[in-house]
Amino acid sequence: MLTTTASLESLLKEWQQERLLTPLDRHFALQMAQLHQQQSPLFMLICTLLSQHLSSQHSCLPLEQIDFSNPLKEQKSQCQINMTIEELSAELLNFDAVGTPDNKALTPLILDKGNLYLQRYYHYECEVADHLIRLAQSPVFDPSSTHLLDEAKVLLEQLFPATVQQYDWQKISTATALTKRLAVITGGPGTGKTTTVTKLLYLLTSQQELTIRLVAPTGKAAARLSESIKASKLRLTSELQHISEAQLKSNMARIPEEAATLHRLLGVIPNSHQFRHHKDNPLRLDLLIIDEASMVDLPMMHKILSALPPQASLILLGDQDQLASVEAGAVLADICSGLKVNLDNGAKGWQMRYSKPQAKLLSQLTHCSLDSFISNDPQIGDSLCMLTHSHRFIGDAGIGQLAEAVNQANLERIAQVWQTGYQELLWIEHAPINNNHSNQGLEALLEQSVSQYAPYLNAMNSMQQTATEVIDSFNQYRILCAMRAGEYGVDGINQSVSQSLAAAGLIQPEQEFYAGRPVIIQSNDYNLGLFNGDIGLILPDEASESQRLMAHFIQADGSLLKVLPARLPSHETCYAMTVHKSQGSEFSHVSLVMPIRPSLAQQQLLSKELVYTAITRAKHHFTCLGSQRIFEQASTQLTQRSSGLSERLWHRTELTSPQTDDKSS
Repeated sequence: MLTTTASLESLLKEWQQERLLTPLDRHFALQMAQLHQQQSPLFMLICTLLSQHLSSQHSCLPLEQIDFSNPLKEQKSQCQINMTIEELSAELLNFDAVGTPDNKALTPLILDKGNLYLQRYYHYECEVADHLIRLAQSPVFDPSSTHLLDEAKVLLEQLFPATVQQYDWQKISTATALTKRLAVITGGPGTGKTTTVTKLLYLLTSQQELTIRLVAPTGKAAARLSESIKASKLRLTSELQHISEAQLKSNMARIPEEAATLHRLLGVIPNSHQFRHHKDNPLRLDLLIIDEASMVDLPMMHKILSALPPQASLILLGDQDQLASVEAGAVLADICSGLKVNLDNGAKGWQMRYSKPQAKLLSQLTHCSLDSFISNDPQIGDSLCMLTHSHRFIGDAGIGQLAEAVNQANLERIAQVWQTGYQELLWIEHAPINNNHSNQGLEALLEQSVSQYAPYLNAMNSMQQTATEVIDSFNQYRILCAMRAGEYGVDGINQSVSQSLAAAGLIQPEQEFYAGRPVIIQSNDYNLGLFNGDIGLILPDEASESQRLMAHFIQADGSLLKVLPARLPSHETCYAMTVHKSQGSEFSHVSLVMPIRPSLAQQQLLSKELVYTAITRAKHHFTCLGSQRIFEQASTQLTQRSSGLSERLWHRTELTSPQTDDKSS
């Protein structure tokens, strides 16, 4: 039973005006009620909450998460659900629009184990779980084959010489990928994910001919993956001195180094949400490697897995502690969730979970005893491996220490790191001057931005460097904002930096497209080959006698793309960008801008994952403009996305697979 202070239609309109829900949430509820001839206020409210959850990137609405006394979290509740969860579940199943997994009739909403789904997302979740478990249970070779086992041992010993560490997780990760068609290799920045994969590729390609594709969610992430693979190949070449030069050169040539975006891999069809490759037209490959897998949302993961050939292998690389995808789901976090454990200090940590046969096989291959990680119920754990030792932050201890402290949500340690005085870290306190609009902290940040952006602008003006070199110089520094709007969001900071650079005589922004203006693409243009999140610079065209201005972009393969500014799809200035858009990128120096007085909605966006992601974008220097209270609040607020995928992967028998047909996708 539902009690309200007014009709629900009136409350929906009021909640929209108060920004407690979006116009989409309201219209979804009204449309569902109209389509299914339901005038029940309870039905409309639940549809509103489901849409609200999907808008917040959850893949379902757990009924237990509804505040029955104040479902919309109003300051003064005008609506209450007067029943238990059990009664609500029973009542929902009385509506024709709500079905269960056992119901063969297709309904727009599915209620499964207390989670309410849009039928499409329910299908995505179940299919993704089925695909991943099938891959995880598919061995690459018969472990009883002594010949193959001995051969793999020799190759692993060549690539991973003995170390003093008890567990060589890079070696174990490689062995995992040799034994399973699904390998999930995770870890923080600098833990060697790309190095591990390069060695794995060397091992695989030296033994057989394989069609391998390297992909990442964005063009920038794909370009970084290509750069990392090339650098890893050079390092590996210097390490393998015992192999003849001719053989080494031949083996290295087989390792692919050109990465593409997921969209390009699947084959974009202009003006369509469908892709050329799907289950009826699968990809032509033997091994697919996806970097920055934390950015892959549930619908996209479903499309990838559906297009994967039956005998192909899949390797997912990523950092499970980073921000989840912009769209619904947190697939990588759900895959890794079963490895979470409570540490002795009360913090959360990770521990491998292997079946006894897999632990034995990996121990034979790597000479690392994994008996302490044997689990009676490993589920998908046999395909997982986490790298824990960071090589990047050995010299830049401050960044690594701060990232670890934030990741552990350890306030005492966070304060200690900031107070230690690491050269790599700079704290700028929000310091309003005499209660007026001036902020001494913001002024300090703007001085820093002028100093950091001056090199690329001077290089552009001197015309002594190529466009590629100017872009590389620009990418050494970036301002990251927690928010889009406001004085301390992307919009305000971009405007302030533009004004400061103009005052310093470094840019002349009298027109929309001026020399030196950085732009970030906000929508996909498949004809131009530009995608949401791609960043470029407006620069004089070297090949043009008139030096006309063109937008220059570095593509995933390292080539330079030049586009007339007037042809650019939706875009904006990019001296500053959101932390979300920075995923997959890496900069020498990063400055994070925190809001000074965040609203309630903004506070919900300030999370541990956001701060951690911002810190780990920096290689050598990290600056934060903020206040201690806001930084600490954000560092202890964990992002929780509602999903049933973790349960389907780690507690398989507890949930039911869908009974759907192809129309549901």
